[in-house]
Amino acid sequence: MPQTNFFKNFPKVDYRFGDNELPVKQQDLSIYIDALDQVKEYGSFYMNYQIQNKQRPDHISQILYETTDYHWTFFLMNDKLREQGWPVDNSLVYPQAKIYYPNVCITTNGTALQLDTGISRPLCAAEFFRVGAWVWFEQDKRAAKILRIDQNLGMVHIEMSGVPELSSRMVVIDSNSAKRIQEEPDFQPVEKLESTSIVRRYDQWDAPHHYEDQQGNWVYPSYSSTAPYLMDQNSVTTQQSVSYFQRMTEENDKLRSIRVLKPDVIGDVVSEYNKLLKRNNN
Repeated sequence: MPQTNFFKNFPKVDYRFGDNELPVKQQDLSIYIDALDQVKEYGSFYMNYQIQNKQRPDHISQILYETTDYHWTFFLMNDKLREQGWPVDNSLVYPQAKIYYPNVCITTNGTALQLDTGISRPLCAAEFFRVGAWVWFEQDKRAAKILRIDQNLGMVHIEMSGVPELSSRMVVIDSNSAKRIQEEPDFQPVEKLESTSIVRRYDQWDAPHHYEDQQGNWVYPSYSSTAPYLMDQNSVTTQQSVSYFQRMTEENDKLRSIRVLKPDVIGDVVSEYNKLLKRNNN
């Protein structure tokens, strides 16, 4: 992308780039001018634009205004671009999803059985099924940490790569036993604290972020009306599932619909913006 002129009129302040460095003059990046906020809600100033695959801000500025100098206006005109960034190429969403969501998700019946008392409770009220606890997949001979528990979905996020395919239950064990299993997979822990049934297992990027009905409303697995409130994972379907990857794709697509200043007003608006910056500088 060409060098930007956006910061050219920003006031300068003394800034130290390190505790032992002498101060130097640097643009004050904390300055915010609301000139574009004032015009972006008025239809006479803006038009809608759909960002195409591989288009950069400077490309669109050149297309609309015959100069790359106004690419920064897209971010000030669209809060979502400031907050979430520019949409990525469609081909990059899948590899990014695998990077952002590298772990494993397990759906359960929503309850945990305390093994010393025989008492079952909802996961959110379990004694030992907590974030940070270690769980053991006996038939897979693996142990890993719990990252997150989503009671609404009966889902447990596990810090591990590669889905455990063989085990029908996951069991909370103490950390010493877990570390021993990581070194000696055949080790059998003596103290088993709590367990839950495994219903389905997913790579995290492919796991349900949520479920939707035909109207787009979020829906959840049903559960029994009496304690310990067993969850029925078959009450929601694959067709209703929106995976983390799908969610990322949808959010990336939403970023493509933006408002841009019309070519016949861009010069006046930018001129006013710079005038206010210079006034702030004085």
